[in-house]
Amino acid sequence: MSKFAKILFLALLVIGCSEEPQPKPTTPLVIKTDNGDIRFMVEVAQTPEELKTGLMNRDTLGFNSGMIFNIYPVRPTAMWMKNTKIPLDMVFVAPDATVSMVKENAVPMSEELIISRDPVRAVIELNAGQVKRHGIKVGDKVSHMILNGLLDIKDASSNAAPAPNTVPAANAQAENKDIPVPNLDMPPMKGPMNNPPMKGPMTNPPMKGPMNNPPMKGPMANPPMKGPMPNDNAAAPKLPVPAPM
Repeated sequence: MSKFAKILFLALLVIGCSEEPQPKPTTPLVIKTDNGDIRFMVEVAQTPEELKTGLMNRDTLGFNSGMIFNIYPVRPTAMWMKNTKIPLDMVFVAPDATVSMVKENAVPMSEELIISRDPVRAVIELNAGQVKRHGIKVGDKVSHMILNGLLDIKDASSNAAPAPNTVPAANAQAENKDIPVPNLDMPPMKGPMNNPPMKGPMTNPPMKGPMNNPPMKGPMANPPMKGPMPNDNAAAPKLPVPAPM
């Protein structure tokens, strides 16, 4: 191999080994501050490898660019600047999508841990100076697809509470099984009843358990009838009755 070819090969090898990681597609992020809505375009880190790497080995970062780390499930977390060449501001976001902690001007290449002891839903990394420039502070509201639930639809739906005043289908079926609904042979009665309502304490206390014909005491004005009623085609009403004790 000629001397020129060796030099060219070594140059290509150095370029290949030192190639800067390529930025990924970005998504819009808004931080609502006292100075107005501040808009950024951020990459999303959510796979284990992406969360581990972050912005490491980058030489540049667009002025209004950054990265958001999808911390799920929610938990306390820690960040560092190992192998990170760009000075960064870090914004920690609570589960309610508000800023819970800010770290300005994190030192490049430092392995010092930046710890959030409170539960965190996301961490945003921006160019150093953005927090001070826009007055970003604890309590500001953050809007992003992660925090708005677009990436958590599966988890959110599995934990969603049932709508108020509704009964799940399984429970509704169980309740229907516990409440028998008999078909009565007696046709519906029209007009006032022959026997007026009784006043005072009842002679017979309420009975427990289903009974077809409870025993009567004393003379009966109307003895029970046997067999079908004269009008066999009359519609039988369905009356819900309490479940047996």
